[in-house]
Amino acid sequence: FGVISMEAWKPITFEDTLLYEYWKKKEKHLYLEVPVGNKELGNWPPKSKIRRIDGVIILDELKKEEPNVFRYRDYTIEEFYKKVQGKTIELIEVKKNLNRLVIGQVIAGADMFERQYNTSKIIPVILCKNGDPALEWVCKKRNIKVEII
Repeated sequence: FGVISMEAWKPITFEDTLLYEYWKKKEKHLYLEVPVGNKELGNWPPKSKIRRIDGVIILDELKKEEPNVFRYRDYTIEEFYKKVQGKTIELIEVKKNLNRLVIGQVIAGADMFERQYNTSKIIPVILCKNGDPALEWVCKKRNIKVEII
């Protein structure tokens, strides 16, 4: 695994900044742009497209070192598969505004992650700057954690 220390990862986009703020409080490793829909591990139908989850944090990963950021090119899908087995993960999607698109992304992402990595201990998380009370209610009903940063 190639690592980037907390100090070395500089958020570039607005969404990166929200993810960075959330991650700083977690003191866990953050895995960026995690692929789902990959035929190598998921037995996906032909012509399935790879999609990427904005971020994944393994909540019960043993803390052996300082929290780091791992970009998708820094690890193989097989290495990541082994890391998440039997673990509880936060599957994170980030948008400036809480909207139906990001809710759909986090739902589809959680289902695809479960199939791809054969794990079902998934906490879907949406990070946003601007909430929406009606959509926050929808998320609560569906056990989607919303963090307004």
